[in-house]
Amino acid sequence: MSTVLEKIIKQEQNPYKVVLFIKGIIYEAYNQWAYLLIYKNYKVLMKKMNLKNFFIGFVSFTSLQLSAQELTLNLSQYPNKNAIIVAIHGIRKDTLGKVQLDQNGKGVLVFKNKQAQAGLVNLTIKDKAYLSYDFVLSPSESPILICDMEYVYPQNTKILHSPENDCLDRWFKNVVQYKQKISINQELSKLYNPEDLFFKNLTIEKQMVEKQLQRLTDTISQSNYFAAKFMKFKLAQEEILAKVWENNEQRTIAKNYFTQIDFDSLYCSSMWFAIINSCIEAYVKESPYYQTFGADVVENLKRIKNQQVYEDLIDATSSVTEKFDWNKDEEVIVDFIIKDDRIKNPKEKLLKLLQSHTVFIGKKGPDLVLTNLSGNKSTTTVLKTDQLNSKYSLLVFYKSDCGHCETALAGLKSNYQDIVSKGIKIITFAADTEQETYKTTAASFPWKDNYCTFDGLSSVNFKNYAVLGTPTMFLLDNEGIIIEKMATVEQLLTWMKR
Repeated sequence: MSTVLEKIIKQEQNPYKVVLFIKGIIYEAYNQWAYLLIYKNYKVLMKKMNLKNFFIGFVSFTSLQLSAQELTLNLSQYPNKNAIIVAIHGIRKDTLGKVQLDQNGKGVLVFKNKQAQAGLVNLTIKDKAYLSYDFVLSPSESPILICDMEYVYPQNTKILHSPENDCLDRWFKNVVQYKQKISINQELSKLYNPEDLFFKNLTIEKQMVEKQLQRLTDTISQSNYFAAKFMKFKLAQEEILAKVWENNEQRTIAKNYFTQIDFDSLYCSSMWFAIINSCIEAYVKESPYYQTFGADVVENLKRIKNQQVYEDLIDATSSVTEKFDWNKDEEVIVDFIIKDDRIKNPKEKLLKLLQSHTVFIGKKGPDLVLTNLSGNKSTTTVLKTDQLNSKYSLLVFYKSDCGHCETALAGLKSNYQDIVSKGIKIITFAADTEQETYKTTAASFPWKDNYCTFDGLSSVNFKNYAVLGTPTMFLLDNEGIIIEKMATVEQLLTWMKR
């Protein structure tokens, strides 16, 4: 090919045709070698055109890389419809743009700002809920998506001028084929004795297919395309994380994988939740890596470049620590966030998470603001946590219509005498907004210290204790120092046994 192109450069009388020809070759070759041909033969080209014209031609040639990012749609079954392109970021979907298709179903979406990086996007047509097509969109490509059928899916859709999608489609099909062959081979092998000639032939064939699959995997690993990164996430999900529940050896593999994830790429892959959720099993109580989740999250945060990815990983992992009551892991993460100082204006859940740093175990609990209702009037007093007049105090934050809260409150009531015998005083704070709901729930409590301001999770004590969800319980000693943070009565009973 190189020799043919050099002949064209030297023989073609119109130099502009040479430039356009090579420009088209780059679309198909997916590399930069055509540029080298121009530089190698620049003297020949300069003889055919003056320096100024050559510069204009070369600028036209390189404009492929510098032009605005575009997406051309050709959907003949959807004339005059609105097409919407949505980027999949973590668990969120961000609309990149909308385009009105013409009477032939054609339209061009010109992006005001190029994507920061390649990623998976989704095509939908307004009012056509059944149409949902995923493909890769890269800031270095301006692809053309063509489909003449009503249902848009990989088998009937072409994406031109997109090495990303070409590779993804080819790699995915080959991986599936190789794995199917290996699977069929294994099933056939069960029907024969190892001494049989056909069994030996099956073994040889299996080894050959495994080598082909390994070569493909190596090719994918060496590629810089986003398609390769996406394929690696898919393979990790199927080959590494699918086994994490089996034993500690698999948990070790999953933990090591978690600490090496490219979260900036995972963020754009649509597999954000699936990958993170699967890795969690490596850190469960039965695992040797219990209470190391926070430290591993911190190491990942240090490597993340994109600020939004950084904040969304914090959000995702804080949900994990909250769900599983991994309080020590949460402390490690929050301590790092505060020291790292990358988040200047935290909002909502992240703000509460950072505020929770003030109510960690070993620190004095914030004083309590108590509201007492009497008819239509209410009185407010402040009770210092070092003056609660009990050996221990259990602060319980709940909401009446919360299922987990109902379980926790039932446990506290059924174990009330044992709890009191340990010198523990129960004080409950409700996130209810309806007085009747609160009164009905509190009426069944055997303890007398019940409070509610009817401000929901915005209540002053909920804010002061940075309560992110209910139920949440804090156990204080007689000096008001927080000695335990828990979410279940079982955790309280375990502490009482100790």
